Amino acid sequence: MKRFLTTLIILLVVVVAGLTTLVMLVNPNDFRHYLVEQVEKKSGYQLEFKGDMRWHVWPTLSIITGPISITALEATQPILSADNMRLDVELWPLISHRLSVEQIVLDGAVIRKTPESESQIKLNSPVPPEGSHVDVDSTDKSKWLLDIEKIDISNSLVIWQTKKDEYNLRNINLSLKKSDDKIVTVKFSGNLNKNQQELSFDTQADIDLSKFNQQISGQLTQFDYQFSGVDLPQAGITGQITTDFLYVKSDSGTASLDNLMIKANESELKGNISIHLTEIPAIIIKLSSDSLNVDSLLGMPHSSATSPVAAVDNSARVGVKPVISGSNAQKYDLSGLKSFTADIDLTVGNLIYRGMSVTDVKFSAQNQTPRFTISTLEGKAFGGQFSLPVTLNYSAIPAQVSAKPDFKNINLTPLLQAFKMPEKLSGIISLKASLSGVGYDDYAVKNLWQGPLNFELTNAKLAGLNIPQLIQQSISRVTNKINAPVNTGNYTEVDLFTVSGRLNKGDMNISSLRATSSLVNISGQGRVNVPKETIDVNLGVNIAGGWGGDSRLVLQLQAMTVPLRIYGSWHSLQYQLDVEKLLRNELRTQAKEALGNWLKKEEKQGLNNLLNAL
Repeated sequence: MKRFLTTLIILLVVVVAGLTTLVMLVNPNDFRHYLVEQVEKKSGYQLEFKGDMRWHVWPTLSIITGPISITALEATQPILSADNMRLDVELWPLISHRLSVEQIVLDGAVIRKTPESESQIKLNSPVPPEGSHVDVDSTDKSKWLLDIEKIDISNSLVIWQTKKDEYNLRNINLSLKKSDDKIVTVKFSGNLNKNQQELSFDTQADIDLSKFNQQISGQLTQFDYQFSGVDLPQAGITGQITTDFLYVKSDSGTASLDNLMIKANESELKGNISIHLTEIPAIIIKLSSDSLNVDSLLGMPHSSATSPVAAVDNSARVGVKPVISGSNAQKYDLSGLKSFTADIDLTVGNLIYRGMSVTDVKFSAQNQTPRFTISTLEGKAFGGQFSLPVTLNYSAIPAQVSAKPDFKNINLTPLLQAFKMPEKLSGIISLKASLSGVGYDDYAVKNLWQGPLNFELTNAKLAGLNIPQLIQQSISRVTNKINAPVNTGNYTEVDLFTVSGRLNKGDMNISSLRATSSLVNISGQGRVNVPKETIDVNLGVNIAGGWGGDSRLVLQLQAMTVPLRIYGSWHSLQYQLDVEKLLRNELRTQAKEALGNWLKKEEKQGLNNLLNAL
């Protein structure tokens, strides 16, 4: 045993001594020129090392560098810079002049995608053909081969600047590990910042590169995220995403996401997305959801499906952007839709929006320049159903919108509550309209849209004003022949209420208004100002029942049409009714008729007496 241990120690000493000698004989700076040439050959970028390269033998055999940078041709700033780089290498391949890198570790890296980091072409300089790269001397006598197993980037930053915005990706931790069967395992986390909004994420994926020349496939097994900041819910939006992905190389190329699962707060979406990477990419989206709570994604106050919010405020949002209205209305810019085509299908079992619970939602849309057409938007809500096809024309700025809403048998009260409208009217509404105008938000609908609109309410109730009682009480105060009616409530009820009119940028011209019931018949015309929430209508009211008192006068009043003007704010309606003038005119008319009848009778009697005398 003693002889065996002695032999083992001698062998170990020889191996260590031999390996140490090999490391000492190989100068890591010999790799500098080779690495620079390889980067330039593959990408055209200039790799620069600042300081010497040195060996580090514990806990792994590594090559340590000082600061490094990678710069595009003639760029003023590097596209990548790092405080230091570590290359963990295998020892045995060095014998055969093969640089086998188990791991590349970058610390304190900064990656820039800005105009200053892009390649700058000097004037009058020749432009290489597209797709060309910088060639290196084909007589390169370097016999080194490069093989990389793993890449780690930690504590790093990406700066990405576009014409409109700047993005900062901070606290980057990226790990790429390649297995023997060409499966790359990716772990990636960081914080993406833009305009006081932050997306924090932690990602893991397996990428199959075994058929790299034909396709790239894999699985996104984890994407945990939190989206927070300005104009978002106070608690942010959190969730997970998983999917299978496939990219097929061809003349145009296609990419697809299958078995896609998206979770966001209380909502979940699943389905498939595919993209044909033609000159103008074509996107096909098919998604479904059992439950989609838009309120929690937009930061609206919590509300139940049966009790919508009476006034949707922004208390649950962080730093809400100001609302732009009036002459400074925002430019509804959808020109970005020109860069792709799309075919979208979405089904939702239960949709929560503004406190409303909408079921069996079907959404189908197509984007073909210059129109985005929502061919199908339908669902069920509040005992009825709706359809809302919309077309957005974005050939110019602002975008032009046309819509043809069709509501059938929907309870009006929760609908008014959801959109913060005064609850003066209630009933079951059926509505048809053909509207068009600039913009696509609440402000645009109330201020910029126009077109014909017709609706009817069954079992309708007007709160705050009892029209029959108002007229009957007014007449009873003028004459003691009519009894004052018993108070039956501060509202007017009718079986059917119909309105035909035209909306013109916030002003609705009511050409026909009718309300009928066994008690009252009303007809009229007028105007409604939607943004100012005011009304001015002239009505003709016929009250067929509810009278008490002199039967002869009651019969006359039942046949009478009473003119009534209702005007003012929706919140405090006012009326104009001149009962004395009405009765005076009516009595004058009756007196004239009676006098005329008497004169005719007297004239006829006098003529008969004259004939008898002759």
